[in-house]
Amino acid sequence: MSVTPITEASNLISEGIDVEQPTGIVSILQKCDAEIFEGYEDYKSLLHDDTVQTLENIAGHIQDILERTFNELQDFRRQPELFRYCLAGGDKALFTSQEAPEDDPNAGIEALKRASEGKTKVVYIGITCGLSAPYVAGQLDFCLDHPDRFIPVLLGFNPEKLARNNPIDKWDKTFMQVVNRLKERMDSGTTAYILNPVVGPEPITGSSRMKGGTATKVLLETVCLKALFDATHSTENMSVRSMIECYRAVCDAVYSKRDALAQVVNMAGEGLRSGGCIYYLGVDSLAIMGLIDASECPPTYGSSLDDVRGFVGAGYASLKNMEGDISPYGRHFRISLDNFDDILLTEKDIAIVINAGTEESVLTHIRGKQCKKFLLTFEHFQAKSDIFDHVFRIDMPLNVLNELIGQETTTTANQMFREIAVKWCLNAITTGAHILKGKVYKNIMIDVKVSNNKLYHRAAGILQRLGKLDHDTALEYLLRSIYDTDHVTDHIRDLPIAQHILTATPRSKIVPVALVAAVTGSSVEEARKRLDEQPVIRTAIVQALASASK
Repeated sequence: MSVTPITEASNLISEGIDVEQPTGIVSILQKCDAEIFEGYEDYKSLLHDDTVQTLENIAGHIQDILERTFNELQDFRRQPELFRYCLAGGDKALFTSQEAPEDDPNAGIEALKRASEGKTKVVYIGITCGLSAPYVAGQLDFCLDHPDRFIPVLLGFNPEKLARNNPIDKWDKTFMQVVNRLKERMDSGTTAYILNPVVGPEPITGSSRMKGGTATKVLLETVCLKALFDATHSTENMSVRSMIECYRAVCDAVYSKRDALAQVVNMAGEGLRSGGCIYYLGVDSLAIMGLIDASECPPTYGSSLDDVRGFVGAGYASLKNMEGDISPYGRHFRISLDNFDDILLTEKDIAIVINAGTEESVLTHIRGKQCKKFLLTFEHFQAKSDIFDHVFRIDMPLNVLNELIGQETTTTANQMFREIAVKWCLNAITTGAHILKGKVYKNIMIDVKVSNNKLYHRAAGILQRLGKLDHDTALEYLLRSIYDTDHVTDHIRDLPIAQHILTATPRSKIVPVALVAAVTGSSVEEARKRLDEQPVIRTAIVQALASASK
């Protein structure tokens, strides 16, 4: 019998989140986020000795690279490029989720080759929350083939034994086999690491943009900042444990304002329910957190690309991404504040300004507009009542941070702490808003977009759990919905999963249609009609399940 990975399991804390009011939603998110630091069951946590030691070791390797580079350059101010990213789907994935490229290990290998070209020593950190992404599996495998150049690190949040063991299209290994190969190399003395603390199930089942994304940011920033600190301070070291405790203090500071945050959640939910949209506006990396939050809503909640969008300063000149200006891809890739002016706003829309309440370059884009206006800020000033309908201020725990890591390091890390505080807020806003819109049943993303291998299997799991179906029946109804038919032929069944995903990606309400058809015994056409008549998907699901139980 297969065991559900922790990253795909239901969190008992949040199983009733769909019937909570905004304050209750935020309180549940707070309890779930606390597991990041407090740990989950008996698994090792972010603050476990093994996790701390692994971070120390990885930081040491990065420190060696930093020191060699700085010594060669002699002029520190030249700030050489030391960090590069490989992103499945390229820079487009920064703004619109590009789920399918995660399934291609060969694309991952080619991306890593390009990123590491000309480098003699590379610390590679492969991030896959569920230990499942083929893109990362290919890169890890490539690193293991070239131990003279690469120090591979696998970063995720499941135990190794729960790594995905499904076949990968057009490849000869599973992710589990790559993990086993990595472990064998580690046992034989090869320098490699598995960094996989367990942070508990997500508050919305499988939504790794939340706890998984937060824990990833904490770990990456901690290890890189320590490496930089130790490379530039010959007589003292930065404590990994203290740095992680700083993030815990920031988390506590954010949720200490949960009532104020719940007000924003409520207004955002009202906006989405009435057909409005949420827009994030800002000028720096805090606004980039808005771009990322927005990009994750369509695959998670089946929302449109217009429902939640982010805009930052001068667009790509502010973002400084590797591929430069990619706005020719279409309007959803136009991300400057000037591009925001092209949108015709209504009173249903919500504009959330991120720590730019005194920036005239931002205010000029919202002043006099019909939309509701909110300010999320760290600054202590009296907001202009004629501009903002609501101000949510986060008071950073500077005294605690200074005590933990010292004032110099706190100043250096200040923007990182602010970024993660903004992430917690924005995740709560869009999660709560989609719950209030009816996109969540219990704690399940019932309108998940079936756009990659991981989400295909998640969709089948949702049907099994809610419809009380066996695995084969769940897949049968999933394919019926994908291909819009009541008769799944052997030809369809024999198609590779990649083809099912390709067919499903542009279609809407795949999982709701499949579930309604399964539990009511209706045709796919009848199920779709039922959902069209009841636009609140949670309500339609509740009605279908109730009728099936009679």
